[in-house]
Amino acid sequence: MITWMKTLSNSCTKKLAAIVPLPPVIVLSMISILVPSQAHAGAGAFKIRGYLAAGSDAKQVVIEAGRTSGVTSGEIFRAIRPARGGVSSPVETGLLKVVAVHESESIAEVIQQGTAESEAIFGAYSDVMAGDLALAQRITITAAKLLAPETIIKFSAIFDDPKSQPSSYEFTPGGRAELKKILAEFANMKAGMLMIEGHTDSKGTAEQNQIESYQRALTVRQLMIDELGFDEARVTAIGLGETEAISDVILPGNADRSRRIVLKVVPMVQ
Repeated sequence: MITWMKTLSNSCTKKLAAIVPLPPVIVLSMISILVPSQAHAGAGAFKIRGYLAAGSDAKQVVIEAGRTSGVTSGEIFRAIRPARGGVSSPVETGLLKVVAVHESESIAEVIQQGTAESEAIFGAYSDVMAGDLALAQRITITAAKLLAPETIIKFSAIFDDPKSQPSSYEFTPGGRAELKKILAEFANMKAGMLMIEGHTDSKGTAEQNQIESYQRALTVRQLMIDELGFDEARVTAIGLGETEAISDVILPGNADRSRRIVLKVVPMVQ
């Protein structure tokens, strides 16, 4: 029997995580992404026992669920702190990716520590901790139909140059107007879900590219919800970073084509 060391990490490292990319020719017949408000000790929610190692740089935790619970390697979990102690609803504290699965327990890497909400509520204890729940984030897909046509928007058409302004995720004045015009076409579409993918070129670190792509996808999502009235439950933002760059070959135009926002409509299932 392997004995796991139970410790807590006070790591302040902040990371944003990419959702596993979806093949472009597959339709999602049902999307079931569990959110913090749905967190409870039920199906798909398992206790986080603690970290494997001590120290602020510890990155792997033990989840009290394994093969017998249907956990698989590579699966993504949201770390959720249940409502308690004056906190009226569950709070997301991070994102986990399963790297090893045993019979009744699994090892997961913390790929995002803390959220804006957990920082505001828990302060120095905003990161993933022992006692939090690992909530399964499962996407059910059926290879049956093609997705509706996707819309591709270059970063440079709506944002400041992402390489000269890497920490700015605001729209240019002209970009905001252009984006609203494009999104108007989706307003009356009968879609089960609209997915907003952020993509970058392969320059820089993979981690920074993923963060950049996710932040820009989130900016688009927020505009859709706040200014165009889209239902937030039907709009999902994901950051794919450089994983689907147009080309690694440094040729004129390749980098600009890689830095893009892709809008994908998932049709309503009849």
